[in-house]
Amino acid sequence: MNMQRLSQRIWDIAGGVSIRTKILGIVLGFIILLGFGVTIQARYALTATMNAQLEEQSGSAARDLAARSTDPILLNDLLGLHDLLKETTANNPNIRYAFIVDNRGQIIAHTFEGGFPLDLLASNLANRHDHHHTALIQTDEGLVWDTAVPILDGKVGTARIGLSDASVRKAVSTLTVQLVLTIVLVSITGVLVAVFLTWVLTRPIISLAHATQAVAKGNFSPRVPRWANDESGDLAEA
Repeated sequence: MNMQRLSQRIWDIAGGVSIRTKILGIVLGFIILLGFGVTIQARYALTATMNAQLEEQSGSAARDLAARSTDPILLNDLLGLHDLLKETTANNPNIRYAFIVDNRGQIIAHTFEGGFPLDLLASNLANRHDHHHTALIQTDEGLVWDTAVPILDGKVGTARIGLSDASVRKAVSTLTVQLVLTIVLVSITGVLVAVFLTWVLTRPIISLAHATQAVAKGNFSPRVPRWANDESGDLAEA
């Protein structure tokens, strides 16, 4: 019963507006619905693809850092380790931080300027037999793909790299803005087309309505011109 009342209510609302309003509503509704669906799907697909790329980049950069930091750690070359970390972060703008811990879990080099956040140590732990271990960490600046790679099976230490998802959020935001602008432009075009279409369709109908109103009052003199060679033209001629 409720569905019948709802259907009747919707039909009453749709039937209470002009044909022009119906056509404009259908065109705009279809464009907005299609645009909304495409935007959601595009955002989801882009986010999933770029997150997968970030995870892969995080693992690759961490493995490279672990391989290149072996000799400086064995030689106790702390300056060389700091230079290596700076070079690593400079070559990849997505890297939010990088640091190296020794086999006792002590920080021996890092890229944090305001001091190392100790809570970060326990957020991603790799066993010495792991090739690498990646964890997704929630921070105040967004999500970070953190990858830990044991150095010489953990005998020397562990290299850690965190990649920020800022590039993902920026790309998704840019895509969303572009899609919204496209939807707006398509909506404007659709409205113009719908206005022209409703003018073509309703002009002969309005003439027919005026003629029938005159006939209902007993005035049989009005004549309706044939606008086109279609069904509305046949009706006007009849």
